[in-house]
Amino acid sequence: MDFVGRERELALLKAEFDLSRPSLVIAYGRRRIGKSWLLKQAADGRPSIYFQATIASSAQNLETFKAVVALAIGQSKLLAGLGTWESVLHYLADAAEKQPGLVVTFDEFPYLLADDKSLPSVLQRFWDTGAAASGNLKLVLCGSAISQMEDLLAEKNPLYGRKTMSIDVKQLSLREAAEFFPDYSAEEIIETYAVFGGVPHYLAQCDPSKDLRGNIIDLLLTETGGLVNEPEFLMRSEFEKPQTYAAILAAIADGCDSTGTIADRIKGKTSDISPYVARLIRLDLITSEKSLDADEKGRNRRLLLNDQLLAFWYRFLPRYLGAINSGHGEKLFDSIIVHALPEFMGGAFEKICRDHARLHLEEQTGVPAAEVGSIWGHSDMDVDVAGTLLNGDAFFGEAKWRSRRVDMAMVEKLKQAPEKSGYGGTYGHHFLFFSKTGFKEEVQQFAGVDASVHLIDPELLVYGPDRRYRHNPRGPK
Repeated sequence: MDFVGRERELALLKAEFDLSRPSLVIAYGRRRIGKSWLLKQAADGRPSIYFQATIASSAQNLETFKAVVALAIGQSKLLAGLGTWESVLHYLADAAEKQPGLVVTFDEFPYLLADDKSLPSVLQRFWDTGAAASGNLKLVLCGSAISQMEDLLAEKNPLYGRKTMSIDVKQLSLREAAEFFPDYSAEEIIETYAVFGGVPHYLAQCDPSKDLRGNIIDLLLTETGGLVNEPEFLMRSEFEKPQTYAAILAAIADGCDSTGTIADRIKGKTSDISPYVARLIRLDLITSEKSLDADEKGRNRRLLLNDQLLAFWYRFLPRYLGAINSGHGEKLFDSIIVHALPEFMGGAFEKICRDHARLHLEEQTGVPAAEVGSIWGHSDMDVDVAGTLLNGDAFFGEAKWRSRRVDMAMVEKLKQAPEKSGYGGTYGHHFLFFSKTGFKEEVQQFAGVDASVHLIDPELLVYGPDRRYRHNPRGPK
């Protein structure tokens, strides 16, 4: 698979590796997110050693690591005779004097900790000797167990204060994901992203020569599909009680957006499920948000799935797994899923538009966003996308994934949002309209004379203001 996206993260890592000093990098993120591929790409063209730990004893992992080191920089009797992690680290520091800037990556680092809790202390002792400085040795500790990796940065940990860089690897953005589908139109890319999200492992399994229907059937609605068992794999990989976590995710996918409503759905107590919810938030599988105009101490938060594949899977698959295993995936899509997709797309599109505001709002307003969220809880007004810019201006946006074009009634209603919500103060206001099918002529004319109104169509979302259609014969010309 070609390396896709991650330009910012890649530049940050390369800049760190270019520095004339030793590095201790902590990299973490959920499974399937592409951490290993990113780290390998950052080390490409440099002297490097990549080691992926396994669920084995510390002694077994050490011997495997020594074998990897020997393959990368050459075998020696001295290396073969070393019997501790600390001695091997000093060996690498010496090797870096001959190959300055040697990058050594320990992937799945938590597996090493499982059988050797003293390893952070060993690393601390090695680091504090200054041995890594002579050859500017670069050590990278990477893992999917986010809580354990974050613990390495905590004050109580021996490595506290010693890391030179930490990086939390997130999902790919819509524009990055678009590179997987060079022949898709902007609308098709948005729909595909709404189903498969920004996890590189999921996107890489899609066949860009097939349409969304074909990829959904092949990967999710066929008993041998590459992603049909993905939620089960993810739950069993991360959790000791996968059934409870799966039940919580299913409840959120079905519209339960608070711990109370989730507890009611799964027949449990709110206090009992709160720790599970907190863990899901830490793994970036769900998010907890509050309305931007709510009181700072208010408790009116809502929970949303942050993984679109999980959202789609739990929304459509559990009740039909029997049909899928009987070979009826195509009929399931054509008779049920295709009719429910527009509703599913509504919520997914709102999230995509909020992500656009976080990443690219400067394209419309000239100023990047400082805060992004939504406003809800009003009897006659919800705002899909809202927030403030770095200059203090506020913005309010509507996201519509439907066949009806935006008309002046929608514009006039959104224009009332600042006064009705009380959000945004007396600074300038911007009004954003995200639409699948475009805007009526009267709205386009109004936007031409009112600089506070911004119209954003699928092509602008996917390709930006220059609207580059790289290899995109099915998109607009």
